[in-house]
This record gives sequence, C-alpha cells and structure tokens, in this order.
Amino acid sequence: MNGPKPEWYDKLKSGPFTRKTFTMDDIYSIEQKAAESAPGGRIRKLVIRKRRRTLPVLAAVLLCLAAAAFLFHGELVPAVTKAWPGIVKPTEPPQATIPPLQQETGPFYLKGDATAVSEPEAFGDEETDATVNSENPITVLEKRNGFVKIGEKRWIPEWYLNKDADKRLKEVRLSQFLRERPVVTMTAPYYGVIVQGVNFSLYPGEPKPSGGVLKYGRVVQVIRDYRDWVCVNVFSYDGREYAGDKWVPKENVGVYDSSVAQEGLLKKRVEALSPSDTAAYLVPGARVVIEGETDGLYMIRSQSTYTAKINKSDFLPNPFLGLDRKEDTDPQWYFTQEEMVDRYGNFAKTRTDDLLKGLEPIDIFRYYILASEKGDWETVYALLIKGSDYATPSWEKYLADIGREPDADKQAKQKWDALRKDYTLYQEISGDSAYIVMTKRGSGSPEDKQAFSLTRHKAGIWKVSWLPMQ
Repeated sequence: MNGPKPEWYDKLKSGPFTRKTFTMDDIYSIEQKAAESAPGGRIRKLVIRKRRRTLPVLAAVLLCLAAAAFLFHGELVPAVTKAWPGIVKPTEPPQATIPPLQQETGPFYLKGDATAVSEPEAFGDEETDATVNSENPITVLEKRNGFVKIGEKRWIPEWYLNKDADKRLKEVRLSQFLRERPVVTMTAPYYGVIVQGVNFSLYPGEPKPSGGVLKYGRVVQVIRDYRDWVCVNVFSYDGREYAGDKWVPKENVGVYDSSVAQEGLLKKRVEALSPSDTAAYLVPGARVVIEGETDGLYMIRSQSTYTAKINKSDFLPNPFLGLDRKEDTDPQWYFTQEEMVDRYGNFAKTRTDDLLKGLEPIDIFRYYILASEKGDWETVYALLIKGSDYATPSWEKYLADIGREPDADKQAKQKWDALRKDYTLYQEISGDSAYIVMTKRGSGSPEDKQAFSLTRHKAGIWKVSWLPMQ
C-alpha cells in the first residue's frame, strides 16, 4: 500500500467535483418549497433549473461514494482512514461466543441414577464404578456421540438429562419438581428370566439397541425401573464386559423360575474345550449358559467361552447365587444383601419408622416374615400401617387375638415354608400401593397366585396393610 498512487488518488483527495454542489442557494430553494407545501401555503409546480442539474449531480455524488466504499473496503480501510481523518473506522463487532445456556449446559436434574462410563461410547470395556446421584444437579461439560460429559472420564447417555427442568422449576418448588419428574426408580434387586429374546439397550427406548443379545432363559437381576423398561445386571459369555446400564422392555422379562433358567453354575469339575481347541477344565462354581441339549446332556458355554457337555444334574440355575443354597427356593424370599440382616436387627430393637426409610416393599415383606417366624409380634405390629384411614386394631386387641392362637409362630413358619417351596415372587408398585405377587411354580393360572399388600403412608415409608393377604 506504500507504492506509487494512481492518478485518480490525488484527485479524489480534493473531492470529485470542481465546484460546490450543495450551496446556500440550494438550501434556500428547498426551504422555500417546504414552506409553500405546508398547510395554508401555496404549492407551486416544482421546476428543476437546468443550469444547476441537481438530480444528475446528486446521482454522481452517490455513485462516487459507492465506488469509494467498494475500492477501499477490506485491506484499504486503514489508508482511507489516514487520508480522511474525519471518517472513523467502525468498531469491530465482538466475536460470537456461545453463552452457557441453561438448556445446553445445565444445571440439569437427571431422570434417575445413571452408571458413568469412561468414554462416550455404548458399552465400552471400562466403567468408572461411579453411580451419578439424580438428587443433585449436574453440569454438562461436553456432548459427543449421544453422551454428555459430567466430569473427568465420566460420561452418561444424554437421555438421562431432564431438559424440561429449567422451565418446570419456574412454576413449582424444587421438592415438587423432584417428586413429579419422570424418574428411574431404584428397586430392591430381584431376579427375572428372559422369556423372549432381546438385545439390551443403553437407555429406555434406544432407537437401535446397541447391546448384546439376551436369549430365552437368560437370568437377569433387575435393579432399576422406568415405565415399561427395567435396568438389569447380566453376565457376558463372549469374552467382553459391557460397561454401562443395560435396559430391556419389561415384557421380555418374566418371573424367575428355576425350571426355565438356561443360565447358572457348574456343580463339579468337568473337561471342556478351550477356544484354541485344546483340552481344559471348568471348576465348580463356573458360570455357564446352556446352548442346547443332546442325548440327555446339556451343551454349555462358560464365561471364558469354553464349551463342554455336562449331565443335567451338574447344572445349578441362576448364576447370581452361590453353590451353597437350596435349589428349589426362589432367592427373592431372602435378603439378597448381608447388610439387610443387620438393618432388620436394628429395627427389631427400636421399632421406629425412621429405620424403614428408603426400603422397598419387598424388604418390608421380608422383615414381616422373619418377625412372624420368630414370634416377635411387637415387631410385626410395628410394621403394620396405622391411622384413622386404616382398619388396623390397637396393640392390645392385636395381642389378644394373637394370644388366642396356640403356637402362632410355628404356624407362621409352616405357612411361609410351604409358600417358599412352591411359589416365586415379584414386586408390583402402583402409586402408594404395592403387592408382593406369589406365583405357583410352573403354573400360569390366576387361581395359583397370591398377593401380599403394602401401603405407603404420608411420610413416604412402606408399611404392611392390615390383613395383607386377604
């Protein structure tokens, strides 16, 4: 820009015209015409004086200005500014930045607790062993592949974000929002069996399920619930660990039945064929899945993809349970975690409702069975729901009725033993009512079902209904 200037450059500095084109005569003429056009004035025919040629001149001015703007646009702007000090370079607009929009970065509340994974991919090989608590809001740091990043090596599916939270929280209190939001319910773990083959999904309603296939007879452990879906724990037999949550439609999961289960444990050591076609051995307790049956033998595959044939008597259903158990009893009848035994002991000492907070209906059901088998009627009574809206009798009347029954505790144990032997369990929750449904093993008849009812009182604690099995 510092080289020789063209001829028109010096001429342009002095202006494009040799004489003034907007003189006082022109100004006076315009004012005169405006006055004559006002109310009461006299409108005269507008006459353009040929000697002034105002219209061509104005057109020439505009054309020159446009040409100058075009010629000095971009890199020539600094030179023009220097030549015409009266023209100020317009301020550069600020660079476009994306503000932290509420609907884009958070804070978000989640639809429920979610398992975080280390990378934004479906069912990677590594979990972070961290469950994201849905009671606390989270901030989205990054989005990728349908996942959102919420911390260092912590990704969850974007589906878990409750994107209507911001709008809803302007209308209601936080406590009401948390109570009414669509929520993934944590449920007391229970076992089910796949009754119709299905691929598991990363989240409920995933358009194209990204998980492996669960064939008929596979055993699952249900840990969460969301509308028509359940989140499950499963074992892998293809040599891969599937990190992240695994969801399947409820309709694909049936009540656990040991006679249907095609997945379990090996009772004794057997010779097997390794993936490299060399002989190997499977030890007692190895997890196996039945792939077929021939000549009265099960063809099995182990967790390490070893294959073998075993006698049917060497197969123990349900891989989630150990070898030291009763084969014919549904494990739902018992506490699935050792800590629950300790929690029951603490409740039996104080019998205060605070110790029941957070328990599932099936946990209260197990408390009730254990207390009645021990003849601990005070604890049984403490588990019953009380209040004017219910028909529960007073403690004195309840104790008097129980006292008329000789060996009431033995009768209770015989009753529960008989049910444990022949019935499987599952839990149903509908609003503030819940039922522990007992189904006779191998029967689909409604007449072979019994139900134990519970009610959630105003404090949100599940209690046993009066006469729960009537």
